[in-house]
Amino acid sequence: MALWLIALAEGAQLPRRLVYVVDRRAVVDQATRFAEQLKSNLSPDMASSLGLDGDSDGLPISTLRGGFTDNRKWLEDPSKPAVIVGTIDMIGSRLLFEGYGVSRKMRPYHAGLLAVDSLVLLDEAHLCPPFEYLLRHIAKHRDGELGAMGASFGYTPPFHLMSLSATGRGQNEAAQTSIFKLDAQDCDEPEVFGRLNASKRLGLTELTAAPSLVESLADRAAELGYAEKGPSRVLICCNSRKDALAVKELLDKECKRRERSMEYTDGFASELLVGERRVYERQKLESWLEQQGFLGGRREPASKPVFLVATSAGEVGVDLDADHMVCDLVAYERMVQRLGRVNRRGGKMRVAMVDVFWVKPELKANASKAEKEKHEDLIDMLKRHLAPLCALPKSDDGRREASPAAITELKVAHPTLVQHGTTPVPLYPALNRPLLDSWAMTSFETHTGRPEVAPWLRGWEEDEEPQTTVVWRHYMPDADAEQDTAILQRIASDYFQIAPIHATEKLEAASSQVFDWLLKRVKQISRWHNSEELAMGDDQVSVLLLDHAGQCVRSASFGELKRMTEPTKVLNKAEIRAKRDLRERHLPGKTLVVDARLGGVRDGMLDEKSETAAAADVDEDWKERREDQTRKEARPLIKFRVEQVAVKEQDEGFTLPPPPTGWRYVRTFEMGGRVDGPAQGLAVLKWHDDAGDEDSNSVASKPQLLREHAEQVVARVRDTAERLNMPADEIEALVLAARLHDDGKAAQRWQTAMNAPSNGKIYAKTEGGGNHRLLEGYRHEFGSLLKAERESLPEATRDLILHLIAAHHGNARPLISSIGCGEGPPSQLEVKAGDAALRFARLQNRYGPWGLAWREAILRAADQSASRDHSRRSEVQRRG
Repeated sequence: MALWLIALAEGAQLPRRLVYVVDRRAVVDQATRFAEQLKSNLSPDMASSLGLDGDSDGLPISTLRGGFTDNRKWLEDPSKPAVIVGTIDMIGSRLLFEGYGVSRKMRPYHAGLLAVDSLVLLDEAHLCPPFEYLLRHIAKHRDGELGAMGASFGYTPPFHLMSLSATGRGQNEAAQTSIFKLDAQDCDEPEVFGRLNASKRLGLTELTAAPSLVESLADRAAELGYAEKGPSRVLICCNSRKDALAVKELLDKECKRRERSMEYTDGFASELLVGERRVYERQKLESWLEQQGFLGGRREPASKPVFLVATSAGEVGVDLDADHMVCDLVAYERMVQRLGRVNRRGGKMRVAMVDVFWVKPELKANASKAEKEKHEDLIDMLKRHLAPLCALPKSDDGRREASPAAITELKVAHPTLVQHGTTPVPLYPALNRPLLDSWAMTSFETHTGRPEVAPWLRGWEEDEEPQTTVVWRHYMPDADAEQDTAILQRIASDYFQIAPIHATEKLEAASSQVFDWLLKRVKQISRWHNSEELAMGDDQVSVLLLDHAGQCVRSASFGELKRMTEPTKVLNKAEIRAKRDLRERHLPGKTLVVDARLGGVRDGMLDEKSETAAAADVDEDWKERREDQTRKEARPLIKFRVEQVAVKEQDEGFTLPPPPTGWRYVRTFEMGGRVDGPAQGLAVLKWHDDAGDEDSNSVASKPQLLREHAEQVVARVRDTAERLNMPADEIEALVLAARLHDDGKAAQRWQTAMNAPSNGKIYAKTEGGGNHRLLEGYRHEFGSLLKAERESLPEATRDLILHLIAAHHGNARPLISSIGCGEGPPSQLEVKAGDAALRFARLQNRYGPWGLAWREAILRAADQSASRDHSRRSEVQRRG
């Protein structure tokens, strides 16, 4: 990151966006902190060279995972440098126009900026061969078979890939023309020499019974923690969450027993680092790791025994540094990652003890042929995993030396053993232009030719169990289960676009585990509470299921879930089918939003006996403002608030109290319908500089005239396009599109629905949130498109101008709705909408999917930037 930033400041012709990808959430957060440090160390001269000296935010840094979450800073100005850090799923899905957690309207915006003018650093590339192949294919063919068809028009900045790997799997690929690595002179440098030769004495122990594995791990960890030479920090790695929980329980019991008998005065400390833990609680674990000396550089010897029990969540990238390690046996590349978490920095006096245990599988006397074949496969797998470890050099004490230098030498001396001991690369599909075109048509909610993108990101992983994300909310959109299901799901989908799931709310676990937990929790509640105590009736919606885009695809009432807890013999066929579908079809790959009154989470982990569950929309810790050193102000971690509001007595709408300082109302939702109108509702507020969704850009703390907004967008889009050195005709096309993009807001229907002041003037921004129902489906972009078609536009760029106008809120790819427009007969308007779709197809061929999306993003960035600046000025005036 630092080299890229320095080179860019010195005028090197490098991509403006650096995209750092790593397949571990904790490492994403660490990389973000490093990027933030670079930002804080940026000198005024360097900031000026980078074009950031006039920007109060400085270098934009965004995280597509973890507690930092996506602040969308990287989307604000395509002409300025930015750092984006994320996981494979978050970056890869966005590249392919299928952004997880991103609305369909925003997907092309994200795809265009990630695939254009970007340098991708893929860390730990050996862990994700399918994704590395995908990125390499895009880098090579983005402007070829995946790009413009026929003669190429215009210039689209390039996309580059740099793979980073400690093991070097795939280095012999033809595409890897050069490798940057340590040479002999580097290895002689004292710090490097110390790390390469950090002593790690490896002991291998075979066990004959599975129950003894957990006991052996716990017992050996206790021995190392309470060593005669003094207390130690011990890392215990387990392949399964179940084993990790059992090891911690046994270890805590053993430590307490030793405390009573050995008279230790300082006690002991232990923690769990598992993937199935809510991010909010897992962030707190980082402070514990730092306090106990597991993180960072040189540290004092442990003052008491400290134990960290981890699953694969602790294997990769996290800067853990334990004194000793105990673990079970896994594939060779995972063993190398685990060894990297112990005695990381070496030193003459530091020797780490590493004990690996495995269970020899038993074969029953009367085993079937299939059982014998499975047994043989298990034995073969163990042999392959053990072989490279047994080839490491022996130490004087009979253990193996597993220092980084020994691991490096092993790969050179025994490449076949290493290859056979490594997890095989999963099969993965190739990317082609028809697939890309199908994903790029983001206006379609469903498309028969548009498959899930997961196999292109990770390949086909046979043994990978589907995951479900669990989130707790106090305020659930619409509590009336009698409403039409489609209406309820549409309301819920809109709600979670405005009040989106924050990364810290997420708990990811196996779908089967989530299903069992949910029904056990409902059964516990049904047994312990009556409906009055729970304040939830059987007909109230208690869980919602959201897909990757945040769209609600399923809901269930408390009564429906209670029915699922009954024995199968008392259920009818429809109920049995609904229960099976929830487990097998609806939960896998989805986000389960749970009413916080159901509880069920303890220490960030699923627990069906827990009565409580902290929720981000009401819990004060989530609402707490944190200091933003760049802006010199306190800013909320989650930039939305939800408040329950009352209905006005005489007319439609809600009674909204004055918003708190820094907040503004953006949308209201009718809740709990009744004959004479809704009895109550939810009002969503956003932080003053955060729009949240496309339609919220029209809401501001202070109204703004249409012409004023248009000219501000024109100024921004011209400045951005000139910085990007775009051709003169494309700059002029962007300027014309910016000047005309919001003309459809002049329609009286739009002005009325958005509560524009009644003074005869035309407004682009209004306050109070408006009533979107009064629009009756009208899209102002379509109205703007019709007006622009009557203008005299340059013939060479006419298609581009009209498409940019139609697509500036993410529509017209290829569909845009003509509903609610009063500019002509419905049949004629449908023809105009059809013309927009054909125009999209022509431009896809002309610029390529990513090239067109990038040009759309330039106008959209200017539009959103002008809206944010107006909101900021309005907020300053309101405070002043």
